[in-house]
Amino acid sequence: MENMSNSIVNIGDINYLGRIFDKAEKGEPIGIVYLGGSITQGCNASTEDKRYVNMSAKWWEEKFPQSKISFFNAGIGATTSQFACARVEEHVLDKNPDLVFVEFSVNDEDDLFFMETYESLIRRLLKNDSVKAVVMINNLFYDTGTNAQGVHNAVGLHYKLPIVSVRDYIFPEIYKGGINLSDYTDDMLHPKDLGHKMISDLIINLLETEYTYYKKIGISGEKPELPTKLTACRFQNAIRYQNTNCVPVLEGFTADMHISDYFSDPFKDGWIATSKGDSITFTAKGNILMLQWKRTVNHPAPVAYAVIDGKEDEKVKLDANFEETWGDLCCLTTLTENAGEVTHTIKITVDQEGRQNNSFMLISLITAD
Repeated sequence: MENMSNSIVNIGDINYLGRIFDKAEKGEPIGIVYLGGSITQGCNASTEDKRYVNMSAKWWEEKFPQSKISFFNAGIGATTSQFACARVEEHVLDKNPDLVFVEFSVNDEDDLFFMETYESLIRRLLKNDSVKAVVMINNLFYDTGTNAQGVHNAVGLHYKLPIVSVRDYIFPEIYKGGINLSDYTDDMLHPKDLGHKMISDLIINLLETEYTYYKKIGISGEKPELPTKLTACRFQNAIRYQNTNCVPVLEGFTADMHISDYFSDPFKDGWIATSKGDSITFTAKGNILMLQWKRTVNHPAPVAYAVIDGKEDEKVKLDANFEETWGDLCCLTTLTENAGEVTHTIKITVDQEGRQNNSFMLISLITAD
């Protein structure tokens, strides 16, 4: 599999990456952020330098030795573009990156809901003055070829973004039986070292191709204008509330102040409770109201209910008992998409206790337009 051309879904507008090449050639510093799920985080790579993130970032260092290249890995496992809309300011834009790689094609579903959350994320990134380019990455489930690139790439083509598809490169060979899957992945999702190298090679191939176009045709110097929206983009201005930026009413809940040693820990800066009747109440404005909470493999776990504006007959069950076996889940639940653009109260109450010291963990409240 030496021909990598099939992996390039779209070259896009050269004025995206071309403006970064121009800056790098002048010896100016370049900042890169990789935003995605567990593959971006580096799951199943044997060492950090074997992650696709590190290997593809090294291309910039070798191509432009006169420029200081810095990169940040904003991958968090088992997360989607829906959550990314809420964390993009803190985890990406606050770092003033020139370039953002986005990888959620195996975490998002191939449906209209995630088309909207994905476009909301892409649009928010491109509207930022610091961000000069966004590159999309389509990973896959190796056994089925399943991913969300149908809706994702519709967004990317509409915005004329560079797109690289790992699926389009490797799955035809998988389908023909031309490769040994165990060389690439142990679980049909997370790449091993060889799989990470493949992703990096495909990204580098895209970058080299883009650089060739840049050298031949140059750039206009202007960032491409945003096109009209494909979807409502209701998640574009999502806001995330945690114990670091809000003070809800606590009745039995306490702020979780544990210190995490690594960025990708999603279970931090929230609130915890253990006893039946413990409650936490937020006051917030937003038409879309979402909660992040922890589901655990440690059974039996607590069960809570969320109630908006006192409407007990519409309460949402939050059962923390997670039936998967791979680990605890940072669960994102949409309470409603039609709350109305007014101020609401959102009350979460523990209804059933778990076993001793098995707390209910509320990680954040997220609101959107």
